[in-house]
Amino acid sequence: MPSPTVIPVFSRHRHPRLRYVLKEIGRDLGYDLRLMTDQKRWKETDSYARISISEAFEGVNYLPLPAHSFLQGSDASAEDLVVSSPDEVPAFFMMNGEPDYLACSFYHLSRYEEYQPFSTDEHGRFPAAESHAQKHGYLHRPVVREWSALLEGKLRAVFPELPQSKVHPWRFRPSYDIDILWAWQHRGLRGIASGLKDLLTGHPKRAWRRFAFPAESDPYHSLAFLRSLHLGSARQPPPATDEPALNPVWFWLLADNSDRKDPNAYPIPEAQELLMRELAATDTVGIHPSYLASDKPSVLRDEVDRLATITGTAVRHSRQHFLRFRLPDTYRALHNAGITHDYTMGYADDIGWRAGTNLPFNWYDLEREEATWLSVHPFAAMEVTMKNYLKLGPEAAKRSIIDLADAVRPFGGEFMLLWHNSSFSEDYGWAGWREAYANIVEELRR
Repeated sequence: MPSPTVIPVFSRHRHPRLRYVLKEIGRDLGYDLRLMTDQKRWKETDSYARISISEAFEGVNYLPLPAHSFLQGSDASAEDLVVSSPDEVPAFFMMNGEPDYLACSFYHLSRYEEYQPFSTDEHGRFPAAESHAQKHGYLHRPVVREWSALLEGKLRAVFPELPQSKVHPWRFRPSYDIDILWAWQHRGLRGIASGLKDLLTGHPKRAWRRFAFPAESDPYHSLAFLRSLHLGSARQPPPATDEPALNPVWFWLLADNSDRKDPNAYPIPEAQELLMRELAATDTVGIHPSYLASDKPSVLRDEVDRLATITGTAVRHSRQHFLRFRLPDTYRALHNAGITHDYTMGYADDIGWRAGTNLPFNWYDLEREEATWLSVHPFAAMEVTMKNYLKLGPEAAKRSIIDLADAVRPFGGEFMLLWHNSSFSEDYGWAGWREAYANIVEELRR
């Protein structure tokens, strides 16, 4: 694989924020944006292009960029966050009428606003309603990708011979949170209580089906349907020897029933363990840390160990139950538990790009001012968000997802959705969503 094009970037300082954002933007564009503080070395480096951050030079061709003090460790003021659109893309950190796109990108990728005081929702989460992006109307735009493209355009205007930037292939990737594998089976006392509740709340048909129908007709046991979608046919489950045409990620909730917000069967039924091992042999499988795990590292470690014991493999992938996490504590706990990939970067109360990008990026621990090796994978939308928070029907939800995909498709990269195996049954309020999801998968895989 050829080495990326080196583009020397001169700066008077080497703050970790600047080093981090240059690396992340360079990864997007496929360039090695190499930070230098030595003028002589910067001038003499053999390169197609050069950048200087707030430093003027004579006799050298380079792209000048503004240097906001935010990338030197300063705080962002209210004035810094006033939005303007000089290049028809929302931006801020204005300096002499020009936005500092590197500072804007760091603001989003570091999740700077989540370290500031904010009003939590009922689950202690940072809601979309508190975000700069939603307040200023650009949450549905992959602005970090747009800012990267603008920086490339400015480079090409000065250096038209610059080699082509990296092309990120478009890739739809489904992901699933399996909070509870069965609505009726393996429920124990909880299942009996739920059946009685159905009877008392006007759902006798649902109660009868719970106790009279075989496991194969359980409305939550939808994995065969989902795997057939991945192969391009929802008519029948794929043969056992076939590998999925898509590369889904499955997250298993394995709580010990200490909190009623964790509905999974426990102890884990043998039938579920067999299915978990089957999926782990072909797909990416991760832990779905329980409601309390985001606050209690010891609970997180127990659940990670539980999954590792069942599958026989190390656990490296994770997504928080209820999307419940707080920075930096939850991500530090994940890192300490051996997790290297987290998929929680999205909102429960709105769809869009929480970190302004669809590309995976390394988490920056803002409190310690250091980059980490925890890879963060954003998702675009969750079905529960669209149905319960935004009050969308299945067709309107489909249109919203396609709009999000259309906005990011020109930039390429991964487009991830979050779905639950339990979100397809008419008996449980999901009429029309099975067909809509099948259409969404068909549309996005093109």
